[in-house]
Amino acid sequence: MLVPSLTGSALAEARGLHLRCIATPETPLRDGARRIVRTALREILVDLLPATRESPALISVPGQPIRLAPPWAAVGLSVSHEPGLSLLAINLDGPVGVDLLRIATLPADSDAVARDYLGPETARALAMLPAGLQRQAFAVAWVRFEARLKCRALELREWTPELAEQLSTCRFADLVMPAGWAGAVAVPGERLRNASRSA
Repeated sequence: MLVPSLTGSALAEARGLHLRCIATPETPLRDGARRIVRTALREILVDLLPATRESPALISVPGQPIRLAPPWAAVGLSVSHEPGLSLLAINLDGPVGVDLLRIATLPADSDAVARDYLGPETARALAMLPAGLQRQAFAVAWVRFEARLKCRALELREWTPELAEQLSTCRFADLVMPAGWAGAVAVPGERLRNASRSA
C-alpha cells in the first residue's frame, strides 16, 4: 500500500488523518476493489482503534458512504475507486472526503463539465491555461470539488453560489499521487490557502 503524502504543510495539524492508496483490479467493476479496500480498512482500523480483529464493524448501504458502527460512529471514512487504484481516508477526528482521478480517463468535454460543476471562476481559470496544462489542472480542480462534497456528505450536483458557500467551509489538500493520477482530501474547517498542487 502506498501512503500518499500531503503537499506543503496543508492539513499537517490533522493528526487523526490517515491515508492509503491500494492497488485494485484494472476493471470498472468495483466489487473486487470494494472487497480489497474493506479488508485493508479493517486491518488499519485494528491498529488505530482499541479494537479486536472482529471489532470495528463497517456499515455499508448502497448509495451511501461507508461508515463505522458505534462506538466509533464519529470516525470519518471516505473511499474513492478508479480501475487499478483505490484511495482510502480515515479521520479519527470527524468527517473526511477523498477523491482520486486517472487523468487519462477525463472526458473530452471537460470545459463544459467545469462550467456546470466547478463554477464560472474555476472554468475561466482553466480555459486561460495553455492546452497542454488544462487536463491536469481540471483533474486537480475536480478531485478538490469531489473531496469537499464527500466531506460535507453532499451528492454530486451542479455549481451554485449556495453550494460554493457550503464547500468553502472545508479545508482541502492535494495529494502526491503516482504519475497520471490526481488526488485530494478534505476535512471540515476554513479553507487552506497554502495547499499546493500535486507533483
